[in-house]
Amino acid sequence: MSNPITENRSLFEQLYKYAPIGIAVASHVNGHWLQLNPAFCEMLGFKEDELIDSPIVHMIHDDDLEIEELRSKFWDMTNGISQMYETEVRLKHKDGSLLWSAVRACIVRDEASGDPLYLLVQAADITNQKEAEQRLIEQRKQLEESNRISRLLTESSLDLIAIHCADSERTFKYVSPACQSMLGYEPEEMIGQSGLFCIHPADIPLVEAYVAGQIQGLAPDRISYRLLHKDGSVVWADTISHYVYDKKGNLQEMIAVTRDMTASKKQQQSLQEYQSLFDCNPLGVASLDLEGNLLKANVSQELLTGHSKEELLSQSFDHLIDPVDLAKTRYHFEESVKGDAQSYEIGLIHQDGRRIETRVINVPIILEDRVVGVYGITSDITESKRYVEEIENLSYERALILNAMSEGVIGLDQNGRLIFANPAASEMVGFCPSEMNGRHFEHIILQMQSEAIPYPLNETPIVKAVREGRSLPRTESVFWRQDGSSFLAEFQLKPIMDQGNTRGGVLVFRDMTSVKDIIRAKEAAEQADRAKSEFLAIMSHELRTPLNGIMGMAHLLKETELDAEQSGFAEIIIDSGESLLHILNEILDFSKIEAGKMDLSREAVDIQEMLANVVELFALKAAEKNIELYCEMSNRIPERVRGDETRIRQILINLVGNAVKFTEKGSIQIRVDASVAEDGDPNKLNLSFVVKDTGIGIPMDKQHQLFQSFSQLDPAINRKYGGTGLGLAISKKLVELMGGAIGVQSEMGKGAEFHFTLLLEKWQDESGDVVEGSEETDGYDDQSQLAANIRILIAEDQPVNSHLMEELLRKHGGVCDIVENGDEAVRALERESYDIVFMDIKMPIMDGIEATCKIRQTHPEIPVIAAITAFAGASDREACLQCGMQDFISKPFSSSEITRVLRTWVPYIRAHR
Repeated sequence: MSNPITENRSLFEQLYKYAPIGIAVASHVNGHWLQLNPAFCEMLGFKEDELIDSPIVHMIHDDDLEIEELRSKFWDMTNGISQMYETEVRLKHKDGSLLWSAVRACIVRDEASGDPLYLLVQAADITNQKEAEQRLIEQRKQLEESNRISRLLTESSLDLIAIHCADSERTFKYVSPACQSMLGYEPEEMIGQSGLFCIHPADIPLVEAYVAGQIQGLAPDRISYRLLHKDGSVVWADTISHYVYDKKGNLQEMIAVTRDMTASKKQQQSLQEYQSLFDCNPLGVASLDLEGNLLKANVSQELLTGHSKEELLSQSFDHLIDPVDLAKTRYHFEESVKGDAQSYEIGLIHQDGRRIETRVINVPIILEDRVVGVYGITSDITESKRYVEEIENLSYERALILNAMSEGVIGLDQNGRLIFANPAASEMVGFCPSEMNGRHFEHIILQMQSEAIPYPLNETPIVKAVREGRSLPRTESVFWRQDGSSFLAEFQLKPIMDQGNTRGGVLVFRDMTSVKDIIRAKEAAEQADRAKSEFLAIMSHELRTPLNGIMGMAHLLKETELDAEQSGFAEIIIDSGESLLHILNEILDFSKIEAGKMDLSREAVDIQEMLANVVELFALKAAEKNIELYCEMSNRIPERVRGDETRIRQILINLVGNAVKFTEKGSIQIRVDASVAEDGDPNKLNLSFVVKDTGIGIPMDKQHQLFQSFSQLDPAINRKYGGTGLGLAISKKLVELMGGAIGVQSEMGKGAEFHFTLLLEKWQDESGDVVEGSEETDGYDDQSQLAANIRILIAEDQPVNSHLMEELLRKHGGVCDIVENGDEAVRALERESYDIVFMDIKMPIMDGIEATCKIRQTHPEIPVIAAITAFAGASDREACLQCGMQDFISKPFSSSEITRVLRTWVPYIRAHR
């Protein structure tokens, strides 16, 4: 346990050693120094050992020792009569100079006996304060002596001079006439007011702290803050304050001289804006002196040239310029020095030795009508220059390419006359190539205004842009041929440049009329895709409905008294039904992915819990085959991530299911690791999943077929192990949908390792609260009485399914009525009251959605309506819930699903009776 005395002593020693004021200990008997801290020694210019054992009075100015009060108090202190004394005296510096010091001395006594131990002295250098006071005193004397001259000076000063009372409000005693121009007030309006009334509210604490520090001699001589003009505008001020004390050291008044710094502040803000424009400019910007030496360069200039700032500023611009362009660069720079802005193109030599094509703008820096430097603004035009040069320097091979292009390409000179045209352009405008060269563009193609009015001669946008050396972005317009026909064209224009001079332009265009055929084909393909989706939806319903009956009845049959052979038959029926359902789900998933309709959710995913569920799902099968199945998870994985848990689990189930299927002995390992995202975002991480088995392995020449749809590597193996060949294809598409990648490493007889990565976000709950699932039950432990006294209506057009539903509900004590369509369900609810309605979605006459809407018009809350549907997608669930249904079960349904619905809603029904 720590010792408070030791801690206090350590704290005192720290304060003593590092205090900014002088602290010393002297003998209370003879007044000799015993110990001085570094600040005291530094203030006097002595080393501590030079002062030890010397009398205190030796360092006090002789004149001050003559003061009766000082001598009396010092005698009282050294004799233990007086407890504390504060004064201001002049101390002798080692170099012979004098300094004013505020001295506080007190007797330290023994806590037990009360006997004096030593004299504790504190001293602060107040020379500056005293000098300021002396100057004020002298100025005051001068003011008194030459009142008229002083008043004239005060009244003519642009600075605001104010005298404040020494009260807590610092009340204005006197204000110079400058207050009218600076703050909009007459002196009479300010005199008698609080000294804080015109200070900006946000700066009042700053000013009060400054004044308090000034009085103690600890604040600087001046302060910058904001004042409020009478019209509400802000005035930036810089104030120097002086304090007038009486002989006893009591503050009498404060004199403040305030200068309007608003213009200076605005200039400072302008400089900051300029600095931002310089530093944050995406173009390379540098300032140069009149000899061409670089004085400043921004980051973009470093990136453009590949040189560091130190390399750029070490010499003139010559080392950056391609020697072939050096004379040109110097010429333009000299013109800039003369005061003329310049724009030109040159080549720079990158730090790695390659040439960069650039456009340079030189802007003279003019101060007081004199050029003092030059700004150089540089942009990289290498790509655009390369494009223009390729068009400009057409060789025979490039001409062949132009001739093969389906787009029309026309070259124009600055006057709008054709230089060249490729065959596609000739064909589109209806001219022979030999007839086009030398002709004016407007004599070949006519471009109309939006009102179908011709442009004036030589004012067509294309001709005008070529003449002005501008480019035109990709756009559409109607071009008219000379024979009166027209076509919709998509075109763009680029200027042809030669050493910074415009030589003309290149027009690239294409006939958009044929695009309509592509659009019609696209619409037909989309219609076919919709028809396929509708077909799959219908087939899903039609297949799931009888499958629901088969599997449901098989489960009911399994629960009856059967011999071993009959039980085996029922088990085969159930396994076959589950296999058929798995195949159906895979086909539907694959179809959704191909149609681009697979929606991914972004919810909280507990990776550890999900892995545990996957391992638990396959644990029994692995144990039956005597295979070790285990999982390893890195501690770098957070508790939760944001993603689609269902789809990630589906991928893992496919991979682990394959591993269990194709492994006869050994082990299956699931590993998950995490790493920081490549962009360094702390909220993102790469999750790496690996499923490694010791199974039969995959031949190297067959691995490329693994992720193809319906791919079966070996018919014999497929017959033995089964499968549609869709599992891995779906897994690959799901991984890619989530922005990841999947792959495999394997050798025959040595197992396989499947791995995939996903880029996911860390889960951040906005409220900070984790909502846990409810563990409440309805209070009925006896499952046979769960639905007792609950009135149930089943709306199902398939007799097998309605009979299955009735049997499952009967086991829970439920008594049901059955109707065959939605219309009958609506009429049944008009006659009777029901607590729960199990509503099939697809029924004749009136479907479940329409029936639910009608029921909700008269029964807003009860009955509880649970949808029964063969469509199991998120959009299907959303449609059911939006029309007023409260729950959702998909075919083929199981006894556990019926139990879940009853456990969820029976307590609610009983509470609302």
